[in-house]
Amino acid sequence: MGMKLIYGLILLLIFFSIAIGLLIFGLKKKSKTALIISIMMILLVVMSLLTNKIDEWTFSKSDVEKDLKHIDVELRHDFKIIANRVSGMPERYQQTKLLIAPADRNRIIGEIKNSANFKSFENSDLTSEDNEVNREIRNEIYNYRYPEFYSRNTYTYIDNIPARFYMSISENNDTLEYQLIED
Repeated sequence: MGMKLIYGLILLLIFFSIAIGLLIFGLKKKSKTALIISIMMILLVVMSLLTNKIDEWTFSKSDVEKDLKHIDVELRHDFKIIANRVSGMPERYQQTKLLIAPADRNRIIGEIKNSANFKSFENSDLTSEDNEVNREIRNEIYNYRYPEFYSRNTYTYIDNIPARFYMSISENNDTLEYQLIED
């Protein structure tokens, strides 16, 4: 995956160099067509480099609802997006923090506790067996309780991309956090 990134960056650099050359040509010859094409090319390069920031800025409540459907979580009351951070290329990491209603918090915790595959851990360390289970794409949802929080996880395909989804929620505050990691 690393070589694809390097090749992509090299192609992006070549594309950007051509755009700058075309811009200089357009300025010297006073060619409107060359200027417009070069500015469009430069904007394409800038937009591709700012993809993660654009994803952060345009993230909405409907995106949260779509994300949470992957782990069978539905927020029935209003919620607020506290933070959303996207990083990584080509592997994409999204960390989102929500402020949810107490009724939603209690219902989600109840669903986790009452699930068929619920496991409770005395400390925050997963056994190696549990880590191995989560590395295989099985489209199953795993439900855990740690001393500090409850968790719901899955490893599945999202838009034909293998992705890990980790959600955590605490009994004593109304913050729901999740990570979406596209491999």
